[in-house]
Amino acid sequence: MILSHTLYITEDSILQLEEHAEQQLPREAVALLFGITSGTDVYVKHIELMENESPQNQTSFSVNPEDQYALLMEADTRGESMVGIFHSHPAPPRPSQSDISNMKLNPVIWIIASKTTGEWVMRAYYLEAEAPITISMEYVT
Repeated sequence: MILSHTLYITEDSILQLEEHAEQQLPREAVALLFGITSGTDVYVKHIELMENESPQNQTSFSVNPEDQYALLMEADTRGESMVGIFHSHPAPPRPSQSDISNMKLNPVIWIIASKTTGEWVMRAYYLEAEAPITISMEYVT
């Protein structure tokens, strides 16, 4: 059964993610999103911009696991959890095969950004029944 998820995120957060992606070019940018989940509604409350530590950082990303663990513990003290992973692509904003494999390990919302058209375009995905489905992103204040 496919559930329709909705991601709620502020416009300021979107601008922050776009700016981070722009600054990281030509490397893939990465950020972790923290917040709360209520049923199929996901609310982003905090964004943590991360350093891409992948040796192939123009076509993949990785984060320091110790840094990620510390951020997970910090989020827990705020009553939050990791609700999403953001990264940019040199290709259109859809999950690569590597992304899909990682989505299985990290069952959260994945936001993928791309500037292949000259403007930043973001799409949000959730893995459902082993396949990524596009989900709605709602901008809140």
